[in-house]
Amino acid sequence: MITTIIPTYRRPIFLRRAIKSVLEQKNASFQVCVYDNCSEDETEANVRELAKNDERVLYYRHSKNIGGLANFLHGMSRIETDFFSFLSDDDYLLPGFYQRALAALDRHPEAMCWAGMTLNVDEKNLIWDARARQWPREGYFEPPQGFMAMTGGMAPAWTSILFRKDVLKNVGFIDPEVLGPSDLEYCLRLAARYPYIFEKYPAAVLTLNSQSFSATQPMASFWPGWKRMFEKISADPGLSTDFKQTALAALHRDGRKMLFRRGANALAAGRLDFVRDAADALASDCDESARAFLLRSLVAGCSHSSNLQRIYTSAYRWAERRIVDSRQDLQAAYGHLLKPI
Repeated sequence: MITTIIPTYRRPIFLRRAIKSVLEQKNASFQVCVYDNCSEDETEANVRELAKNDERVLYYRHSKNIGGLANFLHGMSRIETDFFSFLSDDDYLLPGFYQRALAALDRHPEAMCWAGMTLNVDEKNLIWDARARQWPREGYFEPPQGFMAMTGGMAPAWTSILFRKDVLKNVGFIDPEVLGPSDLEYCLRLAARYPYIFEKYPAAVLTLNSQSFSATQPMASFWPGWKRMFEKISADPGLSTDFKQTALAALHRDGRKMLFRRGANALAAGRLDFVRDAADALASDCDESARAFLLRSLVAGCSHSSNLQRIYTSAYRWAERRIVDSRQDLQAAYGHLLKPI
């Protein structure tokens, strides 16, 4: 039996698609647990309508909005089945995910999870990326190789991961103090200690929503979480000194790249405070004075010139479109799997 955890808040149309994508999974026994963060719209009515026709759909509504991360943790703490997966309300599963994952986990009972590919799709149903497709190999991974395979921006999104319930006892729960990157930290924590299986199988779709929290979160919800991730690895007595050094070097590289990339993206959206904070973190925490100087210079220019802001935004969006256009092979290979809203 699998539990699919779907935290939700005011996305009834997307939520219906997410739930249906689970109900369409074949050759798997599951229940869909929807945790509503007090949406106060048609969310409850829509879910109860689905539940009336399918007893596998279960609904719980909080009396107040407890926050997105707390809602994930709430669902995680109530798992009683042998397996579980997470699904954001604006994402959805692809056919064969659970069947494929269960078969692989049956062959490898010591593996703590199975991970497939997540297709990153924008609001126009264009596939922007499927990073896991770039993995040099697939199959069975043990630590420390499994951990290192998830660095360099290659960690599978947990939308396409099926976990064993044993992971709760062996690895624990998501750490709310890690904030934004808590899902990444959880997967890395697992990979540092236990084996897992990865296959280049399209398992789920992640919607690149320009208004989502991950796209608009402040610096305070992002970089402090990365710093806590570094601290947790450094302080973990179960990890060898050599592993810690290698892992931290890789994660610090990833953090520096992500800080700069997110700063550049925030500048295109006119989020100048985020860019300033990113520049400060690059300078103070990453010893990246050149990149910090570049971001600060761009912020100063855009602050004083609306024309420069428009030019930068246009150039950034043009570069994004060129990147997406260069990945038409993804659309050709997987476009038929995508669902309309």
